[in-house]
Amino acid sequence: MSGDGGGFSSISPKTFEEACETIALDLAELIAAKQSDYGKDNILGFGEQGLVVRLWDKINRFKNLVWHNTRPKNESVEDTLNDIAGYAIIGLMLRKGWFELPMKEEHG
Repeated sequence: MSGDGGGFSSISPKTFEEACETIALDLAELIAAKQSDYGKDNILGFGEQGLVVRLWDKINRFKNLVWHNTRPKNESVEDTLNDIAGYAIIGLMLRKGWFELPMKEEHG
């Protein structure tokens, strides 16, 4: 699910709430872009169990980057955190039955 490492927003929030909103909106854009690129089947094939595996991979990557202070070649710490948050959001959408909703361009 990796993104561009820096998020999409160039906004400098002035409050904690604005910072939360900015990050949430950036994540929503990233998740929607990935959904458009990959479709639903890569998640629906294994559902929550698949998410556990994906999250496990990302958590271990995060642990290695932080604990070993590694400079990654392909995926930054920020990319990894975006992926973890994105998969958590997808998990919540699966639980609520919202993951299979159509994309805006599909819906009209």
